[in-house]
Amino acid sequence: MRRRHVPHVMASEWKKTRKTPVQLVMMLLVPLLSALFLVWAMSYVKDFTTSYQAAVLLETPAQCEETEELLSSVYPDFSFRTGTKEDVEKILYSGYTDCVIVVEEETIRIVYDSSVLSSSQALKDAADCAADLSVLLEGREMYEELQSFYPEKEVVDLSTDFEKLNTYLDQLSGVVGMIVFLMMASNAMTIAVRSITGEKERQTFDTLVLCPVPLRKILLGKSLVLLQEVFASGIVGIGAAIAGMAIWNRRDFTTVCRIAGRDIAWLPALLIIILTATCLITAIFIVIGSAFAEAKKASLFSSAGMVLVSVSAMLPTFIESDGVRYIPIANFTPTIKAICRNDVRFDTLLPALGAAVVVFGIAIILASRLWERNCE
Repeated sequence: MRRRHVPHVMASEWKKTRKTPVQLVMMLLVPLLSALFLVWAMSYVKDFTTSYQAAVLLETPAQCEETEELLSSVYPDFSFRTGTKEDVEKILYSGYTDCVIVVEEETIRIVYDSSVLSSSQALKDAADCAADLSVLLEGREMYEELQSFYPEKEVVDLSTDFEKLNTYLDQLSGVVGMIVFLMMASNAMTIAVRSITGEKERQTFDTLVLCPVPLRKILLGKSLVLLQEVFASGIVGIGAAIAGMAIWNRRDFTTVCRIAGRDIAWLPALLIIILTATCLITAIFIVIGSAFAEAKKASLFSSAGMVLVSVSAMLPTFIESDGVRYIPIANFTPTIKAICRNDVRFDTLLPALGAAVVVFGIAIILASRLWERNCE
């Protein structure tokens, strides 16, 4: 009789613990909006610090015409217009210009305000532009002679597409990964406190004890729901991050697609990463939820679990070692970077998943004992 009751009780706990479709949608909105906002914010910051506008003020329209024709292709972010030093402040503080080059009869000034300068690249390009202007304004004939004297100028960038993305990927995967995992942990904490710790507060724990089924079976039924919903929130968060990158950082997204799109291995790699994190996060919070008889205490100590998750997600920032690839949650950033250079390695992902599953199994046994002991 006892064995026949096991599936029935587990199914009952599954139905009792799972959320309604409306509750599930509301829960998934949090990681969705969080990931979208973060990707937008990081894309905005990147554009803000790398893009700029600069102005070149010349004395006559003829000079503007000549310099724009020759230099506009070299300095596409510079506008060429007539003006004097009296116009500098008005242009500089218009909110659209990072620096102004003022060309006078004997002087070329680069004017900027360090308190509002958004891109250091603007000053580097302004220095180059000023040097070109000083040569050009000496006279067209001299300029043409110099052009024929010096070899043709050619710019060669030896960095790969992945190397150009490297810094952005470090920031994006680190911050977005941490937030997505924290959202997963937050959902796990809420469900664990409500469905596990809450049994005592609702005075339903005695009924569970009387069931002819070990408590760990009942706890497993609850934990399977927790796994399902935490996994769903992780998928939604990562999906939102990818969509956000496609919308607000299309150039980098296209580059990643060109590199990683050669091999569909990125999809199972992402699924394994999320599943690994789900098992570990669920394990942490079912133990915390089972260790306390009051929801307030369980919620209070859940902050320790949140800290553990966030620290794990940020480990690659502080530890430069291949060993990080084997640590659940911490292996998110290395895996994202491996996907972006088309070098996914399942020999590190699968051991991390196996370790997380083992931790989950141990957590079920430990949590069932803590649950029974702390609810007596």
